[in-house]
Amino acid sequence: MLWYYVGLVITGLGYALVIAQGLGASPWDILHLGLTGQTGIPLGRVVQITGAFVILVDVLLGMRPNLGMVLNMLSLGPITQFLLERLAAPATLPGRWLMLVAGIVVSGIGTAFYASADLGAGPRDSLMIGLTRKLGLPVAIVKNGLDVMVSLIGWWLGGPLGAGTVAVAVGLGPSVQLGFHLASLLARLRPLHGIVRPVPLRSATARQ
Repeated sequence: MLWYYVGLVITGLGYALVIAQGLGASPWDILHLGLTGQTGIPLGRVVQITGAFVILVDVLLGMRPNLGMVLNMLSLGPITQFLLERLAAPATLPGRWLMLVAGIVVSGIGTAFYASADLGAGPRDSLMIGLTRKLGLPVAIVKNGLDVMVSLIGWWLGGPLGAGTVAVAVGLGPSVQLGFHLASLLARLRPLHGIVRPVPLRSATARQ
C-alpha cells in the first residue's frame, strides 16, 4: 500500500508540473474538458463517468477491477490539486518547457511505480496495460497511440490542445516504459523485495 501511494504522489507531482506550466492540457484532460463543454456536465462528474467507461473497456480487455482503480480515482485528484496549489509557472518560456519535460518524466515514472505495487493500476493505466498485452507492442507505442487518439477526440470536442499536449502525448509513453524498467531494478533490492513487483506487459500467448 505504501509503495502504491509513493507512486501516486510522484504521479500527482508530475501532473501538477504539466498543468502548472500552461503550455497545453494533458490528453485525458483535453477529453474531459471537451466533454464538459459539449454536455454541460461538471468536470468532476465527467471524469467519473469517463473512468467508469474505461473500467468497462478494461474488463473487455481481460483486466480485472481492482483496489488500485478505486484508490486512483479517490486519491490522485486531491494529491495533484494539493501540489498544484504550491507550484507556479516560470516567468520564461524555456523555464516553462523545462517544467513540462520534468512533469512528463516524473508522471511517467510515478505511473509505472504505482502500477508495480501489486494493487492494480488505475482505470486509464489499466487500459494501457491491457492494450499492450493484447497487441503485443511496446508500452511506449501503445501509450503514445492512446494519448494521441484521446487528444484528437478531445480537441474535436473543443478541448484545449496546445504545444504542451503534443509533448505529453509523445513523451509520456517512453517515460512510463523507463519507469517500468526502474521498478524492475528496484524489485531486486532486498528492502523492496515482495513490495515492488514488475508488471508483465506481454500476454502468455505473446511470450510463446
